[in-house]
Amino acid sequence: MRKLFIFGNGLGMAIAPDEFNLNTVMSAAWMSGQLTEAQKKLMLACLPDGAKMPTSEEQLAKLQEIVAACEVLLEIPPTKIGHWLSQHGLDFPSAVQQFGFEVARRMFVAKHSHGENIGKRCCLPEEFTNSLAERITETQSHVATLNYDGLLSSAFGALNILDNNKILRDGFVDQKFDKRNMFRQKEQGGWYLHLHGCPLFVDRDKSRPHKLSPESIEKPGRKLKNVGRHIVLTHVTHKKYIISSSEILTTYWEFLKRALDESEEILIFGYSGNDTHLNQLIAQKRGRKLVRVVEWLGAGFDDIRGPFWANQLGGEISLTLKEDVLTFRDW
Repeated sequence: MRKLFIFGNGLGMAIAPDEFNLNTVMSAAWMSGQLTEAQKKLMLACLPDGAKMPTSEEQLAKLQEIVAACEVLLEIPPTKIGHWLSQHGLDFPSAVQQFGFEVARRMFVAKHSHGENIGKRCCLPEEFTNSLAERITETQSHVATLNYDGLLSSAFGALNILDNNKILRDGFVDQKFDKRNMFRQKEQGGWYLHLHGCPLFVDRDKSRPHKLSPESIEKPGRKLKNVGRHIVLTHVTHKKYIISSSEILTTYWEFLKRALDESEEILIFGYSGNDTHLNQLIAQKRGRKLVRVVEWLGAGFDDIRGPFWANQLGGEISLTLKEDVLTFRDW
């Protein structure tokens, strides 16, 4: 029975909360030196009064509106008297994208900052990934992620199931993206969909989007070009705009619809439920399919989370609350 597995940031939070807490990581990215003081001042002008740095997606609403306006004006050719935008305006979208990239990069290369594993790369327990990979292989299921980290992709790569010639395909062949790479032979295998992007996804001038090697983003402070455009980091009301502006993300959301259609069961894991664009799509597509939600007990008890999920996803769901979600094996 083919399934669709959708994962949120709860995976990382279960391993190392400090390293995967979005508010904390955004603060660290702001202080990292990747942005100039001039870029910071422009971005601060877009934040709510009193904010000293962005610490949540909700604060970024106005900032994304201005990025969209700049991108419209960037399409207008300059005249003899100059461009519609000042140099600051010309640079503003790339500055915002650089910030998003740094946030995503920090999650992708996260290491434990304290405890017995201090200094070691954050990774999922083998028992967890092995059981999941076995079920994916057995059922030819799909995987979609909402987080920026490489926890699942690195584990699946090591298990030899994430590759366009393997069980899961993500549209990249020889590091180049093409929608045609998503098509399967005899509809065998599934798709791996980074729904909100990945720091490895970059543009190369007029050529196809590329995927960087994980090693290339390891070192902090390295200035990489054309990064961040395929990262969805903003208020939920503006996420659809970023998705529609990215060839990769647009393709992934198109194939998410197909994955929902051909899967007999939907399992949502470690996701807060706050992305209404995803919730609405699931509600529209679920039909009579079984929808299961696995989340941390700290999110709330059945009497709160059950009605919340039923309202968000358009019908009855099966809810599993775990003190430690990484002990889950009932795929």
